[in-house]
Amino acid sequence: DSVMQKSIIILFLFFVFNAEAKTWRVGSSQQIKSIKGAISKATAGDTILIYPGLYKEGQIILTKKLFLKGINFPILDGEKKVEILTIRSDGTVVEGLHFRNSGHSSYNDIAALRIADSRSVTIRNNKVDFSYFGIYSQHATACSISNNVLNSDAKDEISSGNGIHCWKSDSMLINGNDV
Repeated sequence: DSVMQKSIIILFLFFVFNAEAKTWRVGSSQQIKSIKGAISKATAGDTILIYPGLYKEGQIILTKKLFLKGINFPILDGEKKVEILTIRSDGTVVEGLHFRNSGHSSYNDIAALRIADSRSVTIRNNKVDFSYFGIYSQHATACSISNNVLNSDAKDEISSGNGIHCWKSDSMLINGNDV
């Protein structure tokens, strides 16, 4: 009996820890129409493929480890009102997205993309246009921000934040960005 119980426990643990991550597809002709909808259905470790299109979903807050991958740079538009993507989860990857038109506020430091209170986040190969702050890390640790292209329409320092800004962050790898 003891050998049989141990075998059942080992088999159960094998299936629990080897459950495959799912891939969710977002876009007009895909299974899910909105990024927020895919995030709500996804579980930690899943991948969300975002297909070309214009996504105006307000502020997207990510609180679980996911891989957000844009196909041909889908546009996430903040309509000059909101922070577009706020990451509050360790180990998240954001790649291949085009962020544009975040809100503007020097008081709230609104960004196109914010990493907040998170570790080991990877932000790579994205585009950011017309944002107050481009990529903003706040209390982030051991994150990588690489090969992103950031452009601004600001006419002077008063009307813009930084392209990449790290506030109270530690052990950040920032390389290959065009700001």
